Amino acid sequence: MGGEEGSCLATIRVHHSASRDILKAIQPDNVIVPEWLSIDCRDLDGVLECTVRVDCRIPSRILSLRNTLDDLLRAIRVAIDVIEGSRNA
Repeated sequence: MGGEEGSCLATIRVHHSASRDILKAIQPDNVIVPEWLSIDCRDLDGVLECTVRVDCRIPSRILSLRNTLDDLLRAIRVAIDVIEGSRNA
C-alpha cells in the first residue's frame, strides 16, 4: 500500500518500560488483515509504535481505521494491565 494517494494513516505511540513485552502480547492479533489494511508495530526501546494504514478510496474504510485503532488500544491496555499486575503479585 506504501504512501500512495488515497491511503489514511494513524500512528499510536505508547511509552512503557515493557514495550517489547507489550509488542509480543499484541503481535498475534495482527496476523491476518485485508489487503487494503496494514498494521505495523515495533518496539523502539521503551516506546511501542503501531502504524495503521488503510486504503481510504472507499470512504467506509475510514471506520475500519478507527475500529482497528480501538482494537489495538484495547489489546495494549490489557497487555499493560497483565504486565503490571504480574509485577505487583
